[in-house]
Amino acid sequence: MVTEKMQRVTRSKPCPVCGHNDWCLVAADGSAAICPRVKEGSVKKCGDAGYLHILEDRHNRHDGHKHGVRRCHVLKARCQTSDGATDFAAMAAGYQSRLTSERLHALARSLGISAENLQRLGIGSDGSAYTFPMCNDFGEVIGIRRRFSDGRKLSANGSKTGLFVPKGLAGSGPLLLCEGPTDTGAGLDLGFDAIGRPNCNSCIEMTVRAVQGRDELVVVGDADQVGRAGAERLASVLALCCPHAKVVYPPDGAKDLRQWLNSGLTPAVLQEIISIAPLVSVKVSFSRMDASKGVRP
Repeated sequence: MVTEKMQRVTRSKPCPVCGHNDWCLVAADGSAAICPRVKEGSVKKCGDAGYLHILEDRHNRHDGHKHGVRRCHVLKARCQTSDGATDFAAMAAGYQSRLTSERLHALARSLGISAENLQRLGIGSDGSAYTFPMCNDFGEVIGIRRRFSDGRKLSANGSKTGLFVPKGLAGSGPLLLCEGPTDTGAGLDLGFDAIGRPNCNSCIEMTVRAVQGRDELVVVGDADQVGRAGAERLASVLALCCPHAKVVYPPDGAKDLRQWLNSGLTPAVLQEIISIAPLVSVKVSFSRMDASKGVRP
């Protein structure tokens, strides 16, 4: 039973259930919250204050209550705008507030990526999986990608597919276009601007719109056949709007950019590889027309 004095949420510490920064209450140790907006996943109603959500068992150190109280599935606690749509920006903020420093640094160590750059990508936790916000080309959060400890990746219910866009991009120099948030984090660790797609075949048009104005684009493909095909497809479209579009791949023994980084890739080596990589050529085909009849022969 939660008996601690509850504290009102603030702008810097929003509700871990709904992501809003008013009305809700949170236990001082983060083990529980009372949210008037979200009923689903709660333990009980606490009068007019709202619904009690158990966020963490302080004794067993896992989500839920050791005596069988239902776990609080924050993923299902949908933040809604005035028109009833899911507010994924608020949801992402709530998940970010739930991620402990211990879990953040544990994941950073396991991935070989800095905690700082995972935070630039908006990493959070919904209690079951790590979360990353997905944005459209206007920078609006339109979905949530979930990464489980076993490596599985799913999208939160209602999410639209979008890009992984970190905070604080320099806006100059080569822009790496990666596959997934962790490869994007690897690109950031190497000192480059980087954004990511959810997979090698998605968000081509959105990516093209998002990179308008960048003079040098580098698609970093995965080393497998599917990854190469997807990287070439994106690069061929980018070459239509960017004079310096290139594609690079990890060497044998590395599947993707993150593994390449963990095997010893340095910023200087990657810069050299990019500098000698050929520009992607634009291939345009024309059909001969019979001028007298106006039809193809």
